[in-house]
Amino acid sequence: MSSKKSPAQVSRRAFCASVPALGATLSLSASASQKKELRNTDVYEYLKSLDGGWVDWEKTVDTFKSGDPEGIVKGIAVGWMSYTESLRRAEKLGCNLFVTHEPTYYDHWDNDESFFRFKSAREKKQYIEESGVTILRCHDMWDQYPKIGIPEAWGKLLELGEPIDGAGWYYVYDGAGATAANIATGMAARLAPFGQPGVQLIGPPDIPVKRLVLGCGAITPMFEFIEKYRADMAICTDDGFTYWREGAFAVDAGFPVAIVNHPVAEENGARLLAEHLAQVFPQVPVHHVPQRCMYRLYTA
Repeated sequence: MSSKKSPAQVSRRAFCASVPALGATLSLSASASQKKELRNTDVYEYLKSLDGGWVDWEKTVDTFKSGDPEGIVKGIAVGWMSYTESLRRAEKLGCNLFVTHEPTYYDHWDNDESFFRFKSAREKKQYIEESGVTILRCHDMWDQYPKIGIPEAWGKLLELGEPIDGAGWYYVYDGAGATAANIATGMAARLAPFGQPGVQLIGPPDIPVKRLVLGCGAITPMFEFIEKYRADMAICTDDGFTYWREGAFAVDAGFPVAIVNHPVAEENGARLLAEHLAQVFPQVPVHHVPQRCMYRLYTA
């Protein structure tokens, strides 16, 4: 991920102040909203306008992945991942613009042609081309957008209250002395509706937690949480955690870590993005395409 400024270089107050308030950002799109015809590029330019300085627009994945940027928008669908199934659902909803948070073709930059050796990837590309859907990625900007972007939306879903520290990709919450086990149990209850079959907890369950630190999707560097943010407990995702390294350290250090599936941690951020776009572009229907935990858990 590219960034002009790292979270460590931007204070929370300065970071939030650098981004316009909702009322101001809505006014930026007034001309687009008042047009009889909304174009894909209008949505793209609006999303760019939300950047508070953390996106390098010369080197970002936040670009069009298919379709015509000048095409007319009939409806907008927003989903964490542009799965083929999700694209088909969007088409049934009458949406011809799909805003995705993650890649379409299994590579961060969506430029690894080797995946097309697989029939399913070729079929997906064929469907995208034949359907005429325009796919726009919104990742680097939304990963650090305050209040309703990916990290703080994750904290809201877990009902952790307001952050007490952090900015950008990482935020610190007050654990209020609850044990790691109690926090993990509460997480499991809130995440069950998203298909998360439970929360993994590594480390001692009875540790009282004052500083609870979480990251953004796959960006959950446990060691940085400990050293820079003085974490008593970390919340990581399976894409941002390795068991042979972070897991082994957590066991030896007696440090509690809760681990969940990556899409579950970002689903609320995708939902809030859809709600935001619905406010900004009322002239077209906007739908959130819900997604869930990627896996099912089978036990003996």
